[in-house]
Amino acid sequence: MSTLKRSLFLSPFLVGCYSYTPIETSSAPVGTEVRAHISGAASDRIAPIIGSFNTRVLTGKIDENNSGNMTLQVQSGAVLNTGTAIAPLMQRVPLAQGDVTALEQRRLDVTKTSVFVGAIGAGVALAAYFALNAGGHSDPGPGDPGGPPINRIPVIRFRF
Repeated sequence: MSTLKRSLFLSPFLVGCYSYTPIETSSAPVGTEVRAHISGAASDRIAPIIGSFNTRVLTGKIDENNSGNMTLQVQSGAVLNTGTAIAPLMQRVPLAQGDVTALEQRRLDVTKTSVFVGAIGAGVALAAYFALNAGGHSDPGPGDPGGPPINRIPVIRFRF
């Protein structure tokens, strides 16, 4: 239960708004999360690899980069692992330098994230304020305010 409370408490700090900024294909570091816009010929060539047709935009992690010729690690589906855990199926997609028309890196947008977290905090504070000042006055209702009489049931006591 404490793990649930901790995760709910920390969730506003873990969310974020991301933006994509263009980067050079040859200078993209390995392990970077990128979005690659590819040509139509490259899309036709890699369609059987990832099992999706007409994919002109690939989102994944750079696995190798040799001066523009790169290999992207792209999610191609998911499979039930053991029990209820779902493991993503990752596929390595080779791309030549001419296949990539634009490459963008995913970055955390601090301004949008700050506004988003501030809006969540303001909403919670406003809801708490209205809940505390709702004026929960009780109504005694009809009848005797003392309540119903208490009937005592005699108890048989044995003394030794």
